[in-house]
Amino acid sequence: MALPPLPEEGHHCESCGLRYGDLTPSAALGLIRSHPARYRRRLLHLPIDVLRRRPAPGVWSALEYACHVRDVYDVYGTRVRRTLTEHEPTLEPMRNDERAEQGAYNQQTLTAVLLDLERNADRFAALASEISALQWSRSAVLLPRERRTVLWMVRQAAHEGLHHLHDIGASPTDRAVLFDVDGVLVDSYPAYRRIWSRWATHRNLDPDLVWSHTHGRRPVDTIQVVAPQLDAAAEYRLIKEFMAHEGDSFPVYPDAAAVLRLLQDRRWGVVTSGRTPTVLQRLRAGGLPDPPILVDSSQVRRGKPDPEGYLRAAQLLNVPAPDCLVIEDAPAGVEAARAAGMTVIAVRTTHPDEELAGAHHRADTLRDALPLIADWLDRTHR
Repeated sequence: MALPPLPEEGHHCESCGLRYGDLTPSAALGLIRSHPARYRRRLLHLPIDVLRRRPAPGVWSALEYACHVRDVYDVYGTRVRRTLTEHEPTLEPMRNDERAEQGAYNQQTLTAVLLDLERNADRFAALASEISALQWSRSAVLLPRERRTVLWMVRQAAHEGLHHLHDIGASPTDRAVLFDVDGVLVDSYPAYRRIWSRWATHRNLDPDLVWSHTHGRRPVDTIQVVAPQLDAAAEYRLIKEFMAHEGDSFPVYPDAAAVLRLLQDRRWGVVTSGRTPTVLQRLRAGGLPDPPILVDSSQVRRGKPDPEGYLRAAQLLNVPAPDCLVIEDAPAGVEAARAAGMTVIAVRTTHPDEELAGAHHRADTLRDALPLIADWLDRTHR
């Protein structure tokens, strides 16, 4: 039987929406670590006949997909280890259909499969978390004349888990919470006010006017609005230089960790006007976990108030937009989330009530928003 072609290093899956080029190593590991809980929630409530039912000839059952993902993390762990220790090894294909038949996937016990899936995913994530910057580009031969890097292998493993959740189908109990970063998880207001004031003064612009156009927007969008005669890309580089002088002036909010603990077995992610390296650096510095998915300004054509970022996050999490709750602080972000058809809680960290009127709920701080988040999750799970 002919083997299917391998996805390319920069693969974009039209079915589940995942773009390999957008998936950083830390984001891939976040997805992988989230999959055991997501498969449990998806499958444990299903009757055994539904679990084993094939929806069409040649299409796997939900149980078979779970077995496959379990084996993917085991096989890809071996592949990564060999690629890290051998010079361009030749790796055997998985031969998925043969493996499913020989392993009697559809006769296995769900609880055992889920336990093994969790063990294999944890082991794979632990292995991948130790990969150094120089090792991501090491490669192996998977098909004749088809080389793939370690980075591709980790992305492919994350994609397998995500894609087959789509194949199984959405569960009515799956919901997601999406966060803006600045003003929600990270207290960046004072530092950004200094940065934008410095830039405005440097360019002989009104600092207050410039500041009024920054909230929830990508820096390049702000520059294009307040100074269309300037080269936005060049000005953004200057702003990043000013930002570097601020150092550690971006603390996380005290209640951010408690909110994210509530979501440790839930789907959640971040939609930000910033850039992934900067966002991850600030979250990690504050002891917060890497988000399972992170949509930054480089991944969208249009920033907030356009809904593109939030819609992309929902697609990556495989959750319908109406089943997403958004935590925002800025009018542009509230408008973006509402346009995406999502429920919005606005925290009053940077704007007064009258500027956040579009939100469904408002709270002074993340701590005050916590009961609202918990209630929203409980109500949608009854």
